[in-house]
Amino acid sequence: MKPADPGPAGPAELALTLAEERWSTLFPVEDEGATLASWRPPCLVDGIGLVAAVQLFARETYRGPSADLVIVPWERLGDAAVELDTLAAILDGARARGLASALEAPLAATLALEEVRYREGMFEGPRAEGRRDDALVVTRGRLAGARARMREVYGLLLPATLATFAAFWRSLDPLERAGAEHLGRSPGGIMIWFEDGGLARRTRDGLDARLECRFRCDPPELVTVMWGDSDGLHYGLWYDDPADPPTGVAHNYARDSAETWRDEEPTPLRVLLAQAQAQIDDPYRDEPAPLSLFAVRDALLRFEAADRRALAEDPPADRWLDAPRIPTLGTFGPALPPEAGTIRVGDPHERLPIWRTQPQRTAKWIASALRECAEGRPAAALTFGLDLHWLDREEDREAALELMVAAYEALGRRAHALTIKAHYRHRDLRSVGVFLPPEQDQGDDTAP
Repeated sequence: MKPADPGPAGPAELALTLAEERWSTLFPVEDEGATLASWRPPCLVDGIGLVAAVQLFARETYRGPSADLVIVPWERLGDAAVELDTLAAILDGARARGLASALEAPLAATLALEEVRYREGMFEGPRAEGRRDDALVVTRGRLAGARARMREVYGLLLPATLATFAAFWRSLDPLERAGAEHLGRSPGGIMIWFEDGGLARRTRDGLDARLECRFRCDPPELVTVMWGDSDGLHYGLWYDDPADPPTGVAHNYARDSAETWRDEEPTPLRVLLAQAQAQIDDPYRDEPAPLSLFAVRDALLRFEAADRRALAEDPPADRWLDAPRIPTLGTFGPALPPEAGTIRVGDPHERLPIWRTQPQRTAKWIASALRECAEGRPAAALTFGLDLHWLDREEDREAALELMVAAYEALGRRAHALTIKAHYRHRDLRSVGVFLPPEQDQGDDTAP
């Protein structure tokens, strides 16, 4: 298809509005054997037109073809109403012929529409670059305020990479946002401070802001910045030492095993980019990845250089990258200085049956760890405290808190000690969302 200039933005905006208004009247198309669906209205792709993801699937097996199709060509945006009327007639004809008869055919042929396949550079242009540049200006302008709030709330350094990450989310157009939804990821936790009015947002009932997105078994080193789409998945910055920038990124499935795992990529944006690329390259995919997934991947790539520059502003401290770590139940273990000491039973799976079945030995371990901590060797206290924190038994609650607070104080990591204290004061909250939604944040600190 040869793109033509549709003239001023008016026709494109009118075409989008008309498609959005009519979409729910066009889809789904159903008969006894199959369903033809398009779950969201078309998106505008420069030089191509209005493009929609369409799927035909059998009612029993849910299997069938899918494709990104041109609903209104670029040169026909001014005649969108006519094109949508034509589409309605095509859909009626497909239903009349029987949708199940088309399950083995390409959708483009069935609906007499052009299929769009990804090509490099198709999502680039002045408008896309302008969106991204504008978003970076806004979020970099909020970085100082977000850093001040991070110091005030957590006693930690908020890295410049979060401003880049926030700019990425702010810049997304509808097609890119659909790709992010396909990945099942969205900003969370302290990313609220980069939203419009986010620095002014308050918490319900005056709760401590450190409780936002902090699940029961989260270690204090983890500060949430992104949500996943299943089993309480959340991603966060990992702070080995509050005096330093975060060492990297980690994630936790809070409603599954509640274990915290390290990510290989050093920033949230790079984590998301790796996930997008992995889905595009999935060898088990029957059909090409949806256009929206390529769109969000390309948007991430366009922020990669800015992300590298931001990481250079606040690089992880070298001393923690390869420092000793003692795995705990539920975590890969915080980095420890050499003088922190060691423990005799280093495998958490060997410690687990002791915690569960040998209370006398457990009491001896706790007492010994606290003595060593008082002598300047907090490794055992920190390890045992995090073990018991993850086990999350009421009978261990006081011991877990005492061990962790003592260890963090001995390590000079007082910010983590204060976070775990705040966590234990409110560990039984029914929701980890403590910030008031904007419509309720009207000046009443005690709003429900």
